[in-house]
Amino acid sequence: MAITVDRRRLLAGAFGVAAAGALAACGSPGEDKPATNAGTDKDVDKLVFLTNADDPTAKPIAAKYTKVPVEVRQTDSSTYADNFPRIATAADAPSIAGFFIDGGRFTDLAKGGKLLDLTDVWESAGLNASVPDLVKKKYLEFTGDGKVYGAPTNTSRYGCLFYRKSVLQAAGVTPPTDHVWESEAQWNAACDKLKAAGIEPLSVGGKDGYPLSHLQDGLLSSVMLPEQINKPLTIDYNSPQWKAPIQKLVEWNKKGYFSRGFLGRSTDQGNTLFGQKKIGFSTGMNVWQPLVVKAGTPLDDLDWCLLPPIGPLPTKMSVYAGGGVVIPAIAAGHKQAKEFMSYLVSPEAALEAAKIGQAVPARTDVPGLQAALGPIGGSMVDFANKPDRSQFGWDDPAPTDMIEYDRNNLQAVLAGTQTVDAFCAELEKLKAKNS
Repeated sequence: MAITVDRRRLLAGAFGVAAAGALAACGSPGEDKPATNAGTDKDVDKLVFLTNADDPTAKPIAAKYTKVPVEVRQTDSSTYADNFPRIATAADAPSIAGFFIDGGRFTDLAKGGKLLDLTDVWESAGLNASVPDLVKKKYLEFTGDGKVYGAPTNTSRYGCLFYRKSVLQAAGVTPPTDHVWESEAQWNAACDKLKAAGIEPLSVGGKDGYPLSHLQDGLLSSVMLPEQINKPLTIDYNSPQWKAPIQKLVEWNKKGYFSRGFLGRSTDQGNTLFGQKKIGFSTGMNVWQPLVVKAGTPLDDLDWCLLPPIGPLPTKMSVYAGGGVVIPAIAAGHKQAKEFMSYLVSPEAALEAAKIGQAVPARTDVPGLQAALGPIGGSMVDFANKPDRSQFGWDDPAPTDMIEYDRNNLQAVLAGTQTVDAFCAELEKLKAKNS
């Protein structure tokens, strides 16, 4: 049964079970032959649920499932995306896995027949009636065959920054009203005040690659329309609009707005600096509250804002809706895995994930969600529901090689080893290759 589409506002959030994966580069699983069981798919005595090690919700939620025992295995988040194509096609593939539903490795695996079609799960789990049109459309677009191969457990957001209220107050910086900077000049004045007070304005884990592209997405939202951003093969990568955010990042670097050594610093290290009150603003990790709090920032001292506008459009919160689960075709127990998947995406499991790990579901019918998320997560959800304040980021629909090139080479541009023009010209060549 095809996914039906109803018109609902986008419910967006961070704090996802697969939050670490919204950032991962993309690749290919190899050959295109469908992967299936050696024999007939049979029931299993135990389901194996694989997810990344940063997921605090998998074990307690799986423990409440009663139809069949579930063993939760967790693996290193930093290598999960790279290793998953091999894991999902091996003889000992997990029964079900948390993965990153996007235009990269997920799409390659699905098109290659390595993942199960989950269209029936969307219907039986009630996702068709509860997941916003924008998210459903994106899931259908990843393969273009009218089927879906992943089910959404959570959403995450970026294109915005955390700040510590006490740090800004000590530096004489007034936070933006309702999370929005009135102008780029207001942002520049805030950064200059922080510098004058001996505080580095902006922490970003430049070593990881993805936080830089998330800054790029956030700035791009004020110079390029969302419908253009969501059609990467129609963008002119030599245009002033595309170049604007990259040039702006270079400008901020020259002004000393980034913390010293940011290109060699991981996101976790950046969060630690932020917790030590050495930084004014931080990208966190997909603006994921739990990791920032764990790194030493008290929740009552935390707030957030969008990136400043650098063009004529209002800046937007970039949304990643691809925190989800898949079923490797080669694994046994397909029927059982689908039943477990329906449980994982249920309103009950979604509420539990929000309480445990601030995970915001893709579905909109979760009673008590706002209270479970608290003031930070709840305010982000409210903001994303406002007209013209959220969009999908560029790196969600872009082809694999373009995503990888963008993330890897933004670092080179900011390090001064590659020019903005050369960077953009190469993306234009990759676009022609993919068109």
